[in-house]
Amino acid sequence: MLDSHDPDVPCADRMLSTFILTLKELPGVGPKTILRVLVNGREAIMGASLLDEDFARTLGDKALMRALDRPGVSWNECEERAGEIMDRAERHGLSVLNPFMSTYPRRMLFNQSFPPLLFARGDVASLNAPAAVAMIGTRNPTNVAVRMGRRLAEILAGEGYVVVSGLALGCDTLGHQGALDAGGRTVAVLSTPVDGAVYPKRNQELAERIVETGGALVSEYAPGVPIPQRQFASNLVARDEWQPALADGVIAFETSTEGGTNHALRHALKTKTPVAVFDYSTRHDVDFYGDPRFGGNVAYLESGNASPLYGPDTIEAFKMRMEQYRQTARNIHWSEASSNADSSSGTGSATPAHASLEHVVVDQDGQMRFDFS
Repeated sequence: MLDSHDPDVPCADRMLSTFILTLKELPGVGPKTILRVLVNGREAIMGASLLDEDFARTLGDKALMRALDRPGVSWNECEERAGEIMDRAERHGLSVLNPFMSTYPRRMLFNQSFPPLLFARGDVASLNAPAAVAMIGTRNPTNVAVRMGRRLAEILAGEGYVVVSGLALGCDTLGHQGALDAGGRTVAVLSTPVDGAVYPKRNQELAERIVETGGALVSEYAPGVPIPQRQFASNLVARDEWQPALADGVIAFETSTEGGTNHALRHALKTKTPVAVFDYSTRHDVDFYGDPRFGGNVAYLESGNASPLYGPDTIEAFKMRMEQYRQTARNIHWSEASSNADSSSGTGSATPAHASLEHVVVDQDGQMRFDFS
């Protein structure tokens, strides 16, 4: 039983995060159900002083009710396991972020789906940096991609961009290393819990450097909970999708048409996040159109789904696209707050610096949007 008057500080954040973890422990309750419960029941959740089974039942979600009514299901046991996870996170100095918190990555809330909980090690401010770019690509890049990718990461990090990637070997590593070379910050999205050994183990030292230099490791997977081998492949796909969700744009250094990088690029296109790929067609040392290692780059350029990167002017053009994306998202999701502030106070107050699930509503067609009224 969770009581908001417990002495834990900050109590409300812990209470809600424990409630979400308890929902996750219920059999048959997945992220989609939890998001629906959080969005549709947000007002009741925000006003509750007690988040227990009786309260969960008042939310009226059919899938949740079925889970609670299953034979042998004990809310108290699920809540106890959730509390153990929260205690472990606290012992390891981890941040637990739920979508009601201002520290939850606001860019993720631009999407129709987002993790109900995130666990982070490091400086969570890096998850809401003013400018962020995801840098991704194959695990086995060519020499030209190695040189150009690391250098571009260094340039953008030097200009204040937080570089987001997935800590994989190859292009992900180049992005992280380039940011660190410039003295910048970088965020690694993990397919494993943030309190254990990273995957791949070869990048454990890199992960520690990321944390030590003001960046963060972030994962949707609870600390201390083993990942079944059969789940690992799907975790990698989910990790690939959350990378563009943390950024203003996505840059692929090198990818084939079949590479895992395409998971991230397709997700970016689906969410209208700007995409760019390196265009090596002017180089004489590579067979850009004939070498299948560049097949993905070529396909995204020929389809018009990606901006080409091959020189300073193209980099500046893509930076403008990312800035326009930031402003468009701000206008879409914060315009109502701006107009309300202007009309109610007459002071032309600035819009909020962050969004949270407090401001999300579900339209009749089931789509989420922000509402600051």
